[in-house]
Amino acid sequence: MNIHQSGDYWSVAKTQPPAFTDGDLPTYISRPDNTFRFGAWGDSHLGSKYERLDVANDLYDWYAKEGADRVFNTGNWVDGYKVGLNEHDFHIPHMEGQLKYLAENYPKRDGLITYAITGEDHEGWWARSMGIDIGRRAEQTMREYGREDWINLGFMEAHVRLVNANTGTESILAVVHPGGGTAYALSYSVQKIVEALEGGEKPAVALYGHYHKLWAGNIRNVWVVVTGCGQDQTVFTRNKIKQEVHVGGTLIDLEQDPETGAIIGMTPRLRRYFVKGYYNNRWNKAGDVTLPKRGIG
Repeated sequence: MNIHQSGDYWSVAKTQPPAFTDGDLPTYISRPDNTFRFGAWGDSHLGSKYERLDVANDLYDWYAKEGADRVFNTGNWVDGYKVGLNEHDFHIPHMEGQLKYLAENYPKRDGLITYAITGEDHEGWWARSMGIDIGRRAEQTMREYGREDWINLGFMEAHVRLVNANTGTESILAVVHPGGGTAYALSYSVQKIVEALEGGEKPAVALYGHYHKLWAGNIRNVWVVVTGCGQDQTVFTRNKIKQEVHVGGTLIDLEQDPETGAIIGMTPRLRRYFVKGYYNNRWNKAGDVTLPKRGIG
């Protein structure tokens, strides 16, 4: 439970502060050659009829093969539950069931640790409706099922210190699951987010989930990646908000200046996947795609 003390009073809160405002920041040490290599993706929505476990596993095979040492998950790792929004879209309706499914099915590869931010929506709906710290509960469930490869980064926006192994200089990586809808251009939503940041508070690198898009660029000297998704287009995204989805993920290389800690280069590799028929009828990269039976209810 999300329990807080204020003086002599205790309360169960239904909101949480962003992770970067609470406590010490996690640390990520560079390689000896002043580089970082990691995977980044999000919005897998496990428990949804539209989940793509084939994509999740193929991405983690890719990350492991390419020598990434961790994966940043940008939120919405399960589909959650909200009346009137996704009640016809999931094949597991309740919180404990979806977290158990996450622990049993989320990819695990030797040498890879997943660092996951909690979204304000989907898994965050349980936080808002019942006062549950769903990120901590997901990590606890992972431990109950013997999973030591999942680290909770906290709620909505986490900052990670990118520390140079040779000099100790550093920059900040932000892992973010923002709110709001998609926009007419791929970069527009994250562009407005970065433009709104005060000078001196900008991270060097920012990873954004939520939008179900793949995109990378540089905005106000911030290296920005929109990390893709692991869920096919749903009835809601197709008909309600008319949103294209980019099923896929990213593999990112960063180059750090050891003297200043600045991130002076980013090489993003974006990997795109397609709908079920593409794999079953034309060619097959990730194996047969098997999904729960769908309905548009």
